[in-house]
Amino acid sequence: MANEIHIEEFSSKEELFACCSESILIDIQQSFLKSNQCSVLLSGGGTPEPLYKLLAANEELVSDVQWGLVDERFVETSSEYSNEKMIREALGNDVKVVGMVSDSSNYTMNLIQINDRYKSFIEQTNISILGMGVDGHFASLFPGDKSSEKILNSNEKAIFNTSAPSFPEQRITCSFQMIFDCQSIYLIITGQTKKEVLLNSKLNLPIHKLLAKRNDIKIYYAD
Repeated sequence: MANEIHIEEFSSKEELFACCSESILIDIQQSFLKSNQCSVLLSGGGTPEPLYKLLAANEELVSDVQWGLVDERFVETSSEYSNEKMIREALGNDVKVVGMVSDSSNYTMNLIQINDRYKSFIEQTNISILGMGVDGHFASLFPGDKSSEKILNSNEKAIFNTSAPSFPEQRITCSFQMIFDCQSIYLIITGQTKKEVLLNSKLNLPIHKLLAKRNDIKIYYAD
């Protein structure tokens, strides 16, 4: 039987981000108290940017976090499409962010370098903050993409290249198992269309594969 999906609904995006940031900051504090470290994977796109700015306001706490990316577009870090660029601008340039583009001229070599760079995240990540597309993808794990489908059905913890259905098509992503193994997972959803997709588990999209295996994902929603 599929897990019942529990969604925390908010009357506005501002309320959503305020409550979500409070919960994440508590998780970060608990991680430092337990092991004196905290690693967090962040998603790109336009939706979570206000959340990251709220987190950045707690400068003393977030400055000691090891920040990484859930996924990235294979573009220069100066590109308007770069997740790293948005995240760095939102968190502040003094915050340590481990990017996913090291060699923007060689897609294959870059993947080798990033797997080495992300060793600590691969071993264990404390918190992952996810978004979801209207096609049910999360991270850069897309329905209908052969690479994504292989990763979704694998228990390998690593960084992979995948293909998106729209520009920029070349993507870099944490594996399903990497995200699944995170101690805390947050999923931020905005808009009725995405909510309907999320709740329709019969579609069997990538996000449904994750929700079927983790019933403790913290889902935050606002129109």
